[in-house]
Amino acid sequence: MARLLVAAYLLAEVASLVIVGNWIGVLGTLLLVVGAGLLGVALLRQQGSDALSAMRRSLDARRDPRPALLRGGFRFVAALLLILPGFLGDLVALALLVPAVQRLVGRTLAARTGARVATMRATEIYGVRPTSSGVPRDRVVEAEWEEVPPPKRPTHRPSGWTRH
Repeated sequence: MARLLVAAYLLAEVASLVIVGNWIGVLGTLLLVVGAGLLGVALLRQQGSDALSAMRRSLDARRDPRPALLRGGFRFVAALLLILPGFLGDLVALALLVPAVQRLVGRTLAARTGARVATMRATEIYGVRPTSSGVPRDRVVEAEWEEVPPPKRPTHRPSGWTRH
């Protein structure tokens, strides 16, 4: 079934290239395909660092990083679709860059896959109550410690009778 879908998609892409080629000419079609590929490469180069910094900002602000990861994933898929030649993939890629479409597709994927994420507060994990500032108070743990010296290295070269 998956092979049939891939074959149908490839035939639709070739058909779209032929239709657009008849409409605007071969040179215009090639320029659009190359331009979309270059746009996809630029988007791919930019999205990696942007997604990482957006996730870092979310974590620093103590917010959920999943929306930033989802946006980065959509931009990655859009960049790959733009790099591949064909106009149907380009249309899907441009649609994936629209935030409203991203939210709709994200909700649909979560509902279809049954994705559930369990979140727990620090009180549920550690039994620590946060202060009024939201930061948990430190716990004092009493313990004994002992300094362990590093292992000694041999001062002589190993003989053939010993293993070092």
